Amino acid sequence: MRFYQEKIYQFEWFNQNGTGPLWCLGSSCIAAIDKKIFVSAWEQVKHIPPLNCARWILYKKTNSNWKILKVDNQFTREPAPVCVLNDGRIFVSANPFMLEKEAYQGVSMPVVHQFFPPDYKKEIKQPVYWCEPVTFWEHSYRNFATDVANCQIVLFHNKGYEKAYWSLLDKNGKWSHSGKLYWPWGYGYEIPQRIRLCYNNVLIKNSAVYVFGTSDIVEPNPVWRQYKRQITGREWDFDFRRVFFSFTPDIKKEPFIYWIEIAEREKTAGYVRNADLYVDDNGIVHLLWVEKNCDERLREKFFPDEILTYSLKYAQMKNGKMIEKKDILFFTEEKISNIWGRFHITSEKRLFIFVAVSGLDEQQKQRAINYLIEIDSTGNIVSKETVRFTKPFTIFHTAGIRNGSPPSNVIHIYGHPQGIDNEVWYGSIEIN
Repeated sequence: MRFYQEKIYQFEWFNQNGTGPLWCLGSSCIAAIDKKIFVSAWEQVKHIPPLNCARWILYKKTNSNWKILKVDNQFTREPAPVCVLNDGRIFVSANPFMLEKEAYQGVSMPVVHQFFPPDYKKEIKQPVYWCEPVTFWEHSYRNFATDVANCQIVLFHNKGYEKAYWSLLDKNGKWSHSGKLYWPWGYGYEIPQRIRLCYNNVLIKNSAVYVFGTSDIVEPNPVWRQYKRQITGREWDFDFRRVFFSFTPDIKKEPFIYWIEIAEREKTAGYVRNADLYVDDNGIVHLLWVEKNCDERLREKFFPDEILTYSLKYAQMKNGKMIEKKDILFFTEEKISNIWGRFHITSEKRLFIFVAVSGLDEQQKQRAINYLIEIDSTGNIVSKETVRFTKPFTIFHTAGIRNGSPPSNVIHIYGHPQGIDNEVWYGSIEIN
């Protein structure tokens, strides 16, 4: 295993708007094809008030340098995920704000920018077609994925707390099909409601589309909600405690199946977050997610006997049925702030997971460690190696097959290094 790391860019936090360069964690802002590496950077713009106080910048790695291909001239809130196709084209999903820059919230217009090789100077900006008239705002929680074998790209945009809209870009460059995906119902809450899913992993393969996402709703337990307000001083607190999966065998012809709940931590106010999704050539769905069994802030008052645990979970499914579920990593009563992971598929179809674990050491200092874990066809761990980056990543995107980057023996990483939240670095791992 060989690895490399370098800084791509630095930015300043002028105005907090609830996002950041890696906020679109379900999708990816790095893509690689034919030895070309692209990054969709994000930066805040001075003197522009929130929420739409940011813009995206498209970079291409050229030898040892990062060259800017495009600095967008429209303001937005969220980062802009990317996809690539086999012919070298790169697509950027953008959601520019359409009102005056002083406006706090309002109408945005989803568009896709398309850049053409060899020099990527030619650009087309294409509005997205939807199945019905709809107005989107700056909170898009959008997901962007491509099937390079069939030259198809699918884009999802959330609309409020009820549903997402999707649109399919075909090989002829037309938005040929579109529809809606409604969120699951939370019947067990004191007030039943739709469970909005955000930061979803989306994969498209031979017109089949798979979606894996986490609950993102205002704390539904009124007692816990009131207690959290005393701690945070905020009138709101969001719940990330359930992950759901759905798919359609053909997005052009068939509806999505009703949501399958993969994991939940409702009873002890825990935390569950989807991390990645992969579908192999045998039709087996591989799922990766993070769990924490309990909210530390509530434990002393509500769950004093609960032992705090953190884990990276893995599962296999086929035809909507669970085949296997297990822990990849498991920790007890350690000062961990975050666990994150992404699948990586090599040219030989070996399956790896790149992982970041971060938190505090025994001296209460920040620490982070990166692992590269190989698993076999049944989900058993084949090997686990520590990746000794100079500055270990704490949170990251990778270039993967969901955004068009082909299977490769090199993992391309885009993320924050330990202890530095205003720099974004590139890393690569060459697998033997």
